[in-house]
Amino acid sequence: MPADRPRPSQPLLQMHGISKRFGATQALGNVDLHVSGGEVLALIGENGAGKSTLMKVLAGAHAADSGKMVLSGESYAPKGPHHARLAGVAMIYQELNLAPDLSVEDNIMLGQEDHALGWLRRASQRQRAGRALDLLGHPELRPEVSVRQLSVGAQQLVEIARALVFDAKVIVFDEPTSSLTQRDAQHLFGVIRKLKEAGLAIVYISHFLEEIRAVADR
Repeated sequence: MPADRPRPSQPLLQMHGISKRFGATQALGNVDLHVSGGEVLALIGENGAGKSTLMKVLAGAHAADSGKMVLSGESYAPKGPHHARLAGVAMIYQELNLAPDLSVEDNIMLGQEDHALGWLRRASQRQRAGRALDLLGHPELRPEVSVRQLSVGAQQLVEIARALVFDAKVIVFDEPTSSLTQRDAQHLFGVIRKLKEAGLAIVYISHFLEEIRAVADR
């Protein structure tokens, strides 16, 4: 993970005047948002308020009609979700985006594989995946296990580890506990605290106020 993150006092991410319309529906109107490294920002509101739409603009799934974004002090305009991940922005959706028949390692490295002369460098790849899992505090998640065999909570950790392999600066969690047991939710909160301590900026979308109080700074 990069060591040259902006200091927490400086917004790592800034969104200015973001607007988005779908036909006759104005989903976003001149929205401003900023979040610093080492901060958990809660994004709350009723269904249809535009929370997920705003974050999909950030994560490259939607293009804003107007407005601008700044990431790590530089202009940021992702051309798609993969481009956003390469820039350091990852979104963890309610519906996890994993390949269930692939292993934990292959899912973590998907789109970021280590190659040499057309061959996968398995040893190097496994080290990178292992470092991401170690940072999350879950080294018991074995790289060779099929994702299909994991609980929903464990699959969510695989998604987060994948973001870390892409050197994420900003991670967005969209209603992340909707399918989790209470125990898995508590584990997730611990992981989010570790990500915060590592200097990442976290945006946490939820309508559960008790969760907001547990994890959010603002």
